[in-house]
Amino acid sequence: MTPSIRQHMAWFHTWFGLVIGFLLFSVFWTGTLTVFDKEFDRWMHPESRSVQSQCCSLTAAQLETVLLKVHALAPEPANIRFHLPTARTPMPSVRITEHDNTLKTYYIDPDTGKALPGEYTLGGTGFFFPFHYKFNIAWMNVGYYMLGIAGLAMLTLLISGVVLHRKLLAEFFLFRPKKNRARSLLDLHNLSSVVALPFYITITFSGLLILFSIYFQWATLTAFDGDKAASQKAMSGFINLPPSGFVENDNQKLAALKRIPAIVQAREAAWSAALGEHTTADAINIRNLGDSNALLEIRRVFPERSIGMSTHTDTFLLHTGELLHAHEPKPIKSFTHWITGLHFIQFDHAALRVLYAIGGLLGCVMIHTGFLFWLESRRVQHHTRKLSGFAVVQALSVGGTLGMMIATAAFLVANQLIPHHVANRATLETDVFYSVWVLAIVWAFINAVTYKSKQWLTPTWLFTALCALAWLLNQINTGGMVTALRLQEMNSFAIDVGLLFMVASGVYAARKLTAPARVSRLNKEAFECN
Repeated sequence: MTPSIRQHMAWFHTWFGLVIGFLLFSVFWTGTLTVFDKEFDRWMHPESRSVQSQCCSLTAAQLETVLLKVHALAPEPANIRFHLPTARTPMPSVRITEHDNTLKTYYIDPDTGKALPGEYTLGGTGFFFPFHYKFNIAWMNVGYYMLGIAGLAMLTLLISGVVLHRKLLAEFFLFRPKKNRARSLLDLHNLSSVVALPFYITITFSGLLILFSIYFQWATLTAFDGDKAASQKAMSGFINLPPSGFVENDNQKLAALKRIPAIVQAREAAWSAALGEHTTADAINIRNLGDSNALLEIRRVFPERSIGMSTHTDTFLLHTGELLHAHEPKPIKSFTHWITGLHFIQFDHAALRVLYAIGGLLGCVMIHTGFLFWLESRRVQHHTRKLSGFAVVQALSVGGTLGMMIATAAFLVANQLIPHHVANRATLETDVFYSVWVLAIVWAFINAVTYKSKQWLTPTWLFTALCALAWLLNQINTGGMVTALRLQEMNSFAIDVGLLFMVASGVYAARKLTAPARVSRLNKEAFECN
């Protein structure tokens, strides 16, 4: 008989899920962590908690203090990216890229001008965030294309899943934890899929749309006859003048920097008048500081009370204050800004941020239970026939999912244990992450080959123990939750709460895994469920 469309979809859903599922789990897991990337920054860099600036704004005097400190930190021509304080990052931060491409990061106290080096840890924005959208692989845009393949696969897997499971409403309420393990896993896979299905579709589609210009550069360049500079100016307001070669002296640079606060206030006033509400800048970029062609870019990228990214980007010639371009994108770009803002969730809404995290964790559960169901439904059959592919899938299922979670917890423990004065400290933290991840995959493969039936238990307890250790070390090193509450520093407090949640979840899962499995007609029933 000719296979039905549902049978074709079942084959596609099963095998493409196995092949691409490890990448998808990485994206969902790090995406969940990235929802709180700024909070991880504060937790992993305790010194940055020492200043609580007035939320979301600096006075002209404070801004001048910070800019003068930047002048002392960047004596040579350099590119500077300055992030103004927000509710999630109360201390302003500065990233300085010197002429030899050396990157230095600082947190600056706007009242005293004291600078705290920030490069001893990558934190959430420097590690989890880029891992989420390019797997920290920058070479030839390989990471971006891996994400694109994973995103397209995710959309097709969601569609095939809807075709397979026609009774979506019934499965929304169906979970039988006391059935045999394979049936319970399939119920949990279906339930986690249906509950957050709109979230999965929205977040996957928006993620692909954000990187559209990387995947299809020709689509944007064609409209501008291949002129990349014109394309960037029209789409994002980006202007870049080549260095003139004339280097200004210190007095000229200081005069230009002191002019910036007045320019920023003027642009904020213009934006506020245009929008009919108080509006502030959240980023300042200076390119080629010290050169006569230095540019000042004032941006309002992520308004705190709006879902969409802002369209405000004004570019000035720094040494004269001349306005070169006030960016006003076309309506289609405003739409993509809204989609991008929906994905990035940088607006000020703590409750919605928690819902995003829950959706991300449900995605992890959906992918992980999909692997577990495949393994449980085929375990006896594959071991009887001595098929080596089963051991590979089982090893990658443990190492690629639980192994990544263990590596994340080890990353946080390393952040608490490695002294701040150690050279290349940020690199050591990331080395711990990748080393633990590789070891977890190797360990899982050895256990799969030797057929250890309890191989799920050890990594679950290990992840739980590492989360507990990271939480405990933070209480010892910084005062943890007690100090955070006393200072009303809720950013790091949120991470401690999250670690305790992971500990509780890990203990619950480990106890469930120690429960004796029910004896039933496992293979036939579970295989037919798919």
